[in-house]
Amino acid sequence: MNRAGEPSVEVLLARIAALQAENCQLAERVVKLEEELALARLHRFAPRSEKHVDRLFNEAEQAADEADADSEEFNVIVLPDTGLPATEGAIGKKRGRRPLPANLPRERVEYDLPDDQKTCPCCCGQMHRMGEAVTEQLHIEVKAKVLQNVRFKYACRHCDRTGINAPVVTAPMPTQPLPGSVATASTLAFALVHKYVDGTPLYRLAQAFERAGVPISRGALGHWVIGSSEKHLHRIYNALKLRLRSQPLIHGDETTVQVLKEKDREGHQHIVYVGLSQRQGQSRAHRSSGLSAGPRPNPPAGLPRRLPRHRDE
Repeated sequence: MNRAGEPSVEVLLARIAALQAENCQLAERVVKLEEELALARLHRFAPRSEKHVDRLFNEAEQAADEADADSEEFNVIVLPDTGLPATEGAIGKKRGRRPLPANLPRERVEYDLPDDQKTCPCCCGQMHRMGEAVTEQLHIEVKAKVLQNVRFKYACRHCDRTGINAPVVTAPMPTQPLPGSVATASTLAFALVHKYVDGTPLYRLAQAFERAGVPISRGALGHWVIGSSEKHLHRIYNALKLRLRSQPLIHGDETTVQVLKEKDREGHQHIVYVGLSQRQGQSRAHRSSGLSAGPRPNPPAGLPRRLPRHRDE
């Protein structure tokens, strides 16, 4: 029995339910306000042309401070010898740099003492080599070179003398990825990886070529990307198209986003189509098409037609 003036159990349960509901509402409001604050900070302090959340000026310092297996020095404390027997305790895990991959080729660089330093400092006798100390360093060197494709020509001396017919036969070349272009397959792969895997704009890639002493215009890089896409990447496009159309449900988000902000330029916009697979759970196949600023097109059911060509961002 409840005492006089005390609330009943039903009233207390109702108060608890009301407080829990209010707590959930406040928690949702806190999350919403935190997201709005982060977006406001990003809009105020992030770079204007290319907004990237993970762009930090002290990225190298933070990466160096992380206590992971890639640390440069061994993180082991050496205790002084006290003369006491060693205790059976937990030994700290020895952490240090990872060994370089064994599949990389090794180039041996030897350092030897000059002949005048091979005498013993104690007895002045001749010293012999007893061993060697080997340390490994990672060496990455990017070099640009010009391939001269020399095609030998052959003619018939007998036909030259008689003057009947002098055929000239030239040795053929392998089929080039972009006929008439100065770019080899390796150069095209270099440009495409930097463009689409690393997200490097073509004007920055042109600056990188310029620093390497190879002036390649942004327009030439654009022709490389477009030509490679039209001639070779259509297989990947068709595979993605088939995978996307095989999904049981396809969402189309036509929210336009300006990719790059430049003066006196409206920029380009993207439309994203996402296919959801019930068999794979959270797996999604994304599809993005670059469109010039202007009226939105009406994509057909399922998937838009072939991507329109557009300038680099």
